[in-house]
Amino acid sequence: MTQSRLNDLLDKTSKDIITISELAEICGAALQSNSKHAKDIKDILTKLNNRLDSIEQKINYLYENNSPVFAAVLEDEKED
Repeated sequence: MTQSRLNDLLDKTSKDIITISELAEICGAALQSNSKHAKDIKDILTKLNNRLDSIEQKINYLYENNSPVFAAVLEDEKED
């Protein structure tokens, strides 16, 4: 639904001349929009989760192999 169409329908609601089919059009557009946004958010969260898994595997590899070239600092020591 375009913004101008939505504005026209919302204007009709303020004048109490909107039809049930027009209300259904608004509801359908809202559901479709929410579904698209939810899918986009799910895709982003899946990518983040995969990236975190990859990072976790690399950190575990470093801990397991205790490589002298790489080290993970658990806590910084305070300098006096």
